[in-house]
Amino acid sequence: MFKGARKFLKRVAERLLDIDDTSVPASHLRMFEDYLGKFEFDTSTADVKQFLNVLKRKHLVDDIVVASLNGSAIASTNGNSVASAVSGAALYNYVSSELPKSETVMIRSPSTNSWHMLFPCNRKLYIVKASSDLSIIELKALANEIDKFLIGKAAN
Repeated sequence: MFKGARKFLKRVAERLLDIDDTSVPASHLRMFEDYLGKFEFDTSTADVKQFLNVLKRKHLVDDIVVASLNGSAIASTNGNSVASAVSGAALYNYVSSELPKSETVMIRSPSTNSWHMLFPCNRKLYIVKASSDLSIIELKALANEIDKFLIGKAAN
């Protein structure tokens, strides 16, 4: 009986906590359009690290790590990609085991005032660090760009 009540309360809590009352940040979108219009980002390179560094400037993020869901590092913009990949995969797997319908894990570090975002896409885990949080759409765009590059690199 307690098990049924627990499942019911868990479903109610998941529905209540999944309320999204945000609006489209029009001023931010205009700022990004202006930023992208002023600069050219050349992503036609064969080097993965150089490609990721261009994406860092394009998407205004501090760090990008691409890992498999089991924690092995695939690509990174920093020197400690293995540690970031292992800890990011462990954290994401723990959160998804506790909250199975979760899509993205976003953690704000008060000491550095930065965000750590863990996002799975196409059987890879993208670990992005930035000074502000990115929307799901921005994370998906970043993941799709990296995925296309890695698929093209594997085909060559």
